[in-house]
Order: sequence, then C-alpha cells, then structure tokens
Amino acid sequence: EIISIGNGPNQTDFIYVKKAPSSMNADWEKNVQIYEGIKDLPVAPELKWHNTTRYAEVDPKERLSALIDNNDAILICGAYFGDEGKGKTVDDVCSHPKIRMVVRTNSGENAGHTVFHQGKKYVFHLAPSGLLKGKVNLIGPECVMDPISFVETELRPLVEDKISYDDTLFVGNVHIVTPYHKLLDFVSSATNASTLKGMAPVHSSKVTKRGIRLDHLFSADRETCAKRLLKDMETYFALLKERNLTEEELAKSCQEMNADGNIRIPLHVVDFVTAKDKVAYLLDLYERTVVRNPLFPKRADVTFMIRSALDRGDKVLLEGPQSYWLSNASEKFWESSTSADTAAHGLVATARYNLQKYRSVVINVHKTPASSRIGLGANPSSYVAQDYFSRQNIITLKQFGEGTCTNFDAIQRKFFESIQPNGVLKPTIYEEGGVEYGIGVAMAIASALKHGECGATTKKPRVVGFFDCVMQAEMNQVQGPYLSISAVDRGDIYDYVGVTIAYVYYNPSGASSTSNGREYRNGDLIKAGDPLPTEQTLYYCQPIVKLIQGWRSEPIAASGWKRGSQLPKGVQDLIGTIEHFTGSEIISIGNGPNQTDFIY
Repeated sequence: EIISIGNGPNQTDFIYVKKAPSSMNADWEKNVQIYEGIKDLPVAPELKWHNTTRYAEVDPKERLSALIDNNDAILICGAYFGDEGKGKTVDDVCSHPKIRMVVRTNSGENAGHTVFHQGKKYVFHLAPSGLLKGKVNLIGPECVMDPISFVETELRPLVEDKISYDDTLFVGNVHIVTPYHKLLDFVSSATNASTLKGMAPVHSSKVTKRGIRLDHLFSADRETCAKRLLKDMETYFALLKERNLTEEELAKSCQEMNADGNIRIPLHVVDFVTAKDKVAYLLDLYERTVVRNPLFPKRADVTFMIRSALDRGDKVLLEGPQSYWLSNASEKFWESSTSADTAAHGLVATARYNLQKYRSVVINVHKTPASSRIGLGANPSSYVAQDYFSRQNIITLKQFGEGTCTNFDAIQRKFFESIQPNGVLKPTIYEEGGVEYGIGVAMAIASALKHGECGATTKKPRVVGFFDCVMQAEMNQVQGPYLSISAVDRGDIYDYVGVTIAYVYYNPSGASSTSNGREYRNGDLIKAGDPLPTEQTLYYCQPIVKLIQGWRSEPIAASGWKRGSQLPKGVQDLIGTIEHFTGSEIISIGNGPNQTDFIY
C-alpha cells in the first residue's frame, strides 16, 4: 500500500497519497439508503406464484404460417427500448415464401439491425433486413436519410460482397439528414443522450417544412435547393453563436470524438464545418454522391408500391425501428424518446394502407437475460441507473479496460444471492483486482462485456437489467400478445434468471410523485397490469424481482441443441412466468446469433 511518493531532494518533498473512492461505486450511499427504506417490504403474493404450464418445440413453419396466412401485413416491432434483436427476427420471418416485400416506413439511421448472412455480419440502419433474402425492399418517404452515410456504410459492403440490389431496393422521397443536422445533435446533446445521427434536428426541419427531401436533389433547380438549405441552416449558425463556439473549435471537437477510431462524426460532416461556402459544398456533395452515383438505389413511390402489393395478395412485412417505449408517441417516456413514432401504429400510419381492407398482426421482440436500454431516461429494471455510465464519461465498452469485472460467473452468483426473499436487491460489495464495486455495477459491467451489449449504431455500452413484466404488460395491451424473445441461450451460464414482476416507489427525500392524477408514495407497489406512471415517477421506482432457476446443466445454445429436444424446466418456467404476468403469447426464443437460431 503506497502511502507517499518523493518529488524532490528536501525533507518535505513528498506527496502523500491514499486510494481515491472508486467511481465504479458512485451510487453506493444512495443505493444503501434506498435499500434501508424498502428492505422490510412484505413478500408480494406474485413472488410465491409458480409456473405449471409446459411448453414444447414445434415446427417453425407451422408456428409462423398460422400468423402469416391469416394476415396481410406483418409488423415486427421492438417491445422494449430497442436493440432487442429485431433484425434477426425480421431475417427469419421474411424467409417465409409468402412474404414478398419488406419495408422500413419511418425513422432513420439511429436504428441498427444486425443480421448474419452466409456467416458474415451485416449491420443495417435504414436498409430493410430482407435485402439479403431477395425480397423487394422499400425505404418509405417518412424515413430520414443521410444518403452519403447510407451508401458508404450500408450499400458499399453489399457491392463489395457482390450482393445485388438493383431490382430489390427502392427508396421513397425521404427527408435528407444534412451535416448540419448531425452537428446540431452533437453540440446540443448530453453524453450518451443521443446517437448523434441528427434525428431531433432533422425531424424539426421536417415539422417546420424547412428541410429538403430526396426529390429536391433530383428535380429542383440548384437555386431552389440553395435557398431551402440556407434557410434551414439558420438554426446551426444560431446555436454556434448562442454557445459562443467557433467552427474551428467545433471541428476540433469532432476530430476528438473520432480519435479512438470509432467514427461517430462522419468525415463529410467534419468537412462541412471547414467548408467556406457551405451551400455550394452540400449541393456539390449531393450531386456527386447521390444524383450521379450509380450505387444509389432506384427511387419509387413507396406507399403506392405497398398498396399495390397488398392488392395483389402479397404479404408485406413492416420492419420496425427502435421500439414501443422509444416512440415519440409514448407518453410515459416522451422526454427520452426518439423523434419518430416507432410503435406499431406509427408503422401503419406511415405505410399508408387501408386498415379496413387489410389485416395486420404484430410480432413484438424482446430480449433476456440482460434486457437493455441505451441513452438516458428512467429504467426501473436496470442493474444500475440508466445514466450511470454517462456520469463516468464511458462512451464505449473499450473504456472498461482489461481486467475489469472479468469473472462473470462469480459476479452473477453474488448478484443473485443479493436478491432478498421480498425481491429487493441488497447492496453488496464485489471485489476484483483490488477494486471494489457495488454488485449492481459489477453485474452491469460484466453483462455488457460478456454479451457484447453496445449499440449497433453508436457502440455505446447498453445499460442492462431484468426482463420487465410491468412494461411488457402495457405494451402487450397496445400491440397484441405475440412475442419473440431473443438471446435466451445467454441463460445457459446463469444460476438464475431474474424477472421484474412489480416496482416499489421510493424517494429518499420522502416526497411523493403524481402521474396522471395518481399520487405515488414511498412503499407503493406498481404491478404488471397496473397503469404505468410517467418517467418522472419511474425514476424513483425499484424492481421487485422474481428469480427463476437457471438451466446450466441443460444448455439450449444452437451449437448443441437438437431439434425436438425437451425444453429445460428453467426455460419453460421463464416462458410461463412472462406469459402469466404480461398476457403475452411467446412464439419463439432465440438461442444463437444466426438467422435460424430460434426455438419455436
């Protein structure tokens, strides 16, 4: 234990030191205070409930055909906060021969869908996942697109791998995300609060009708485009002035954001900052990389194509970006939502087909163990506060460094041992490599590292936690019961899997909170099926966790799974518990990274 270091020849030339409190334990006192307030909570009857329903594997085609045959439009939507594995689910469902068309109807490149094709990983942001299946793929007019990033990050890898999209990918009259939209996002957003893809600024331009759309680039004269861009750019210059920020300083900040090799601010955006004539720069850029670029896909009236396909009797799959709770129509998380309506009804509205004529079904997608959220906002079921990593200025998994929370087995065992009979997590200390961590922090870090939980778009570490039955129950009431759960094979290495069956409200200050006319006081329970309060109240909610025995001795990972095998009791209990508390009907669980790694 080093107590001092010498820094000179004289008798007093010493610096005395002691170990500073670890930032990895930043919320320890607060967590202890909360635990002291709720540790004597009575055991809820729901914790005593036990699953008795049995489940068996069925043929995938049989399970899916029942849904596809009886509907015209199949919607695949995120059930939580995004990153649930929707791309893989879309990839699997669109393999069905009756699915002829796959559509992205709204939002932008802040979505990230990871799919595997012939052993290779592809990350799509706007391109529908059906692009690898030879289906007709459409990007609708209510999407927002940075066409330069779209071509370079999504289409060029396909060209390099000789995957043609000449007659399978069509783009509607999308709204253009310009470099200044991404810069507005960068300058105005808190750490980890945004994907830096310009979503809020471009949707602001969309609502105020100041921006440009794809047709402007191809059809409008240069002078008209220049006027629109110059008018829309006023907000960019105003923000720099308000922040007293020069473009030289902004360019330097952009370069610093990219210094670790992860290009968060695209190079054409940095070049925009340094361009003297910004309008001319943009017009020349779009002329060269979009209008005259042979890699840019064909354009079309996408919503007309959707209606025509449905009229012919084709089945159409609508691929949802983000999720139900990140939708800007989600009142409960409005302050931390994305800028588009990414719930199922938002997809239907932007697809513009006749609801009275065509039948729709929603397949919701969740993920567990280690359900995740990225960005800021409330997250009652997370292992740590949603802003925990942001407060430590951690913006990528690499920042944890080697030797940080590496003993996943020991961490998960101590974590589940810390959950008390009443479902409350008791703060305990986990020590590794001479560093002390709160057990929730250790579990959050270890889970993110073990499962590679970082944003497909941003590479930011996701904050992970328990499967949340309280939120799932409300989502289920709106979007219907069908549910696919990704990554269940992660449970192969867990002693237990935790499921949140209720919240308890507790504010250390003693203050109550009011949401939609109801007052929440310390000790109040919010159960699955109850009205969900808004985010201001959810910040003070702690999870009540039901533990389900794991299945380590009977792994379900696809690498060793034999079709038709009996599902382990732990897996069946997980399915039964989620169905019981949420009203969901689970149609499949994921057991590996590949498109066919599902158990129906």
